[in-house]
Amino acid sequence: MARMTAPEGGCAVRMYRQGLGDCFLLAFGAARGKQKYVMIDCGVLLGTANAEANMQAVAKDIRTVTGGHLDALVITHEHWDHVSGFVQAQQEFEKLDVDQLWLAWTENPRNPLARELRERRRMALEGLRSALTRAGAAPQHFSHRIQSVSEFFGEDMGLGARATTEDALDWAKQQWKNHRYCDPGGTPLSIDGLDNVRFYVLGPPADPAYIRKSRPSSRGGQVYLDDATSGNLGLYLSALNAAPAVREPYQDERRFTPFNEAYHRKDPAHQDVQEISCRYQATDWRKIDADWTAAAGELALKLDAHTNNTSLVLAIELARDDKVLLFTGDAQVGNWLSWDDVTWSGDFKELTTGDLLERTVLYKVGHHGSHNATLREKGLERMTNGELAALIPVNRKTAKTRRWRMPHEPLYERLVEKTLGRIVMADSGLPQATSDAAIESFLQQCRETELYTELDVHPWKPVAAPAPATRKSAKKKASTTRKTATKKKTAPRKRAKKKTPAPVKKVRRRR
Repeated sequence: MARMTAPEGGCAVRMYRQGLGDCFLLAFGAARGKQKYVMIDCGVLLGTANAEANMQAVAKDIRTVTGGHLDALVITHEHWDHVSGFVQAQQEFEKLDVDQLWLAWTENPRNPLARELRERRRMALEGLRSALTRAGAAPQHFSHRIQSVSEFFGEDMGLGARATTEDALDWAKQQWKNHRYCDPGGTPLSIDGLDNVRFYVLGPPADPAYIRKSRPSSRGGQVYLDDATSGNLGLYLSALNAAPAVREPYQDERRFTPFNEAYHRKDPAHQDVQEISCRYQATDWRKIDADWTAAAGELALKLDAHTNNTSLVLAIELARDDKVLLFTGDAQVGNWLSWDDVTWSGDFKELTTGDLLERTVLYKVGHHGSHNATLREKGLERMTNGELAALIPVNRKTAKTRRWRMPHEPLYERLVEKTLGRIVMADSGLPQATSDAAIESFLQQCRETELYTELDVHPWKPVAAPAPATRKSAKKKASTTRKTATKKKTAPRKRAKKKTPAPVKKVRRRR
């Protein structure tokens, strides 16, 4: 199989079609025909049919078309649909060399705030595991929510194994040792041999308040999420610790006395007690036994949103003032809002996020097209370039079975307008050919197979290349050089002319 290649100064982007999940391979055309390779994420949603075989096919293709070498591997965040391949296709990835592993600062074990965030996530996951064991007691819509969100963390691979996102990320860290924990702003990242390409880190935000922002309010503002140790979530976690999985006999005896002793009837056989008991047991909506599990759904969604907001976001600039490719992971509202606070250093201190968005020609749509993973005024509306195209790594059939609106209809409709239809979805592939000039020109830069779709991004500024010298011109140039050198050596020195002294004027003396 031939190597994956990109035009010199440009980029080829390959989106794999393994299911609902992210896996991208980027090739950059370097000088003298060399290629540089960057992979961004590698995973598929838990419960996907033939997931292991699909991920092994993807990993094998990556190893083959890169010659078994990546210049950089980017893992945006710790969700199963972004990292599962490092568990499911380990044998293939063990044969792959990686120069640098780029991770968000939130994964840095030496960062105190990162350690705090990871500990909170660990506690919340423990709460979800407990909730799953009691899901049968919860109302159906809550148990479904808990189960569906937990799939992002790989809680059960369906074979009795307990492989998790943490297992996948830890394996990648152990396999490839050269870690780079990326903070927003500062000096943009670069790769040896790619002199003009810059990787600007926009997120995750350094301010935890932004991480807790998941979606806009109806007033156009944002909703702040409570910490996992306060409010209803704190009550929920306390209930998990207090509520036994199995009702003890003494609890069964006192099932008629849920209130303070002062309100107890001493005789359980009393007519009033029996009547209340019959009504209570007869209709499910009267029971409060499982009401505490309602907060588990809230916990699941907040845990999912917080993790999405820790996504490593990269704006990739092909050259100074040239085209930009935007890869956002699953960044949600808070992550996007923080980008305008990011500043750059050195030669890039005048650059703004707005400038990068205006020059964006390829947008990897966040979180498979979810409603809260693409900002409107602060995001998509600022992508004003006429060449804008979008990639959506989604499987709509899988999303539908989980009652997820992916892609979100109003977002998709606006993307169609902004891109003039230049949208590639992992499940359906390239847009259909039409008489429209924009689509026709776009399709000429694209390729697709059952395993992937791929498109080329050419730079605006052509790469200046020296004109090839012919044998005749090279011989003439060499002859001219020799003659010039000989002339310089043999040229006689010019003698300096002697200065003639000015005549002295005699002055007669008067007698």
